[in-house]
Amino acid sequence: MTTSIIGTINAVLQKHGIKDVITDEHITVTDSLVCDFAKPESYLSELLIEKLWPRIHRRKVFHFTTQEAAESIIASRAFRLGNLAKRYGEGELSTFSASHKLEGYMQRDDKGQPVYRTLLMPNTFYASFTDASLSGGDQEPLWRRFSGGDGVRLTFDLEASNPNFRDIRYQAKPGVPIPVLAELSSELMRLHKKHFILSGISRLCAFYLPQADFGAEKECRILYKTWEGVGPQPIGNDSSAYVELPLGTMSEAGYKLELVEVSSRDKPAMPDDLKFSPRK
Repeated sequence: MTTSIIGTINAVLQKHGIKDVITDEHITVTDSLVCDFAKPESYLSELLIEKLWPRIHRRKVFHFTTQEAAESIIASRAFRLGNLAKRYGEGELSTFSASHKLEGYMQRDDKGQPVYRTLLMPNTFYASFTDASLSGGDQEPLWRRFSGGDGVRLTFDLEASNPNFRDIRYQAKPGVPIPVLAELSSELMRLHKKHFILSGISRLCAFYLPQADFGAEKECRILYKTWEGVGPQPIGNDSSAYVELPLGTMSEAGYKLELVEVSSRDKPAMPDDLKFSPRK
């Protein structure tokens, strides 16, 4: 039975351009499911994640914000990761969960809230960027959306030891799942009557948004999940909480942000040795 299941998985991987193969050492098979939770490095899940959301080790990025927020970042030499709950209602987590039939996350708790809002959002912190190679025309919507049109564009050299620096993947059509994940699930159920569960799925939900609403932003994102007593802890409460990362050094969260340029129409308060580029 396990040999047959492995054959099914490898056939689907090959069909979708993943040349690596798995063996019985890489998966756990029970009466009802196939997973790799207990396996070293969750090999199968990582193959899929790196195919769909390749991790970024280093990239020069833009961050669009208001002048007030930019001056705070420059003066404090610290960058804040916001709580994902601030974007509840914008398709965060729910787009991936609904499209891939993660009913457990979509169920309502005893207060009527979806489980993903109460279970996943409170300890998930993020920041959004876009590649610094983005053309001037493609930048215009970002100036308007994130900086009020007259805000500031910060350029960072962003380095990550944390694996959760990835590009957002945009859903092509509402309700349509990612083909390789959908086919793995459907084939394992059709041929072997078993559910497939991807390890680390709560992270991936945060890297998947509707194309129609957000695709023009071409967003990349850093993600940090907090655990009590481990690593940087949140400051504040509820959706207004944040995690602070020092600039210019690799933080315990696994990210190093080096501020290299500031651009705006009106020069914000900033040191003379920091590069400033007037917005044309």
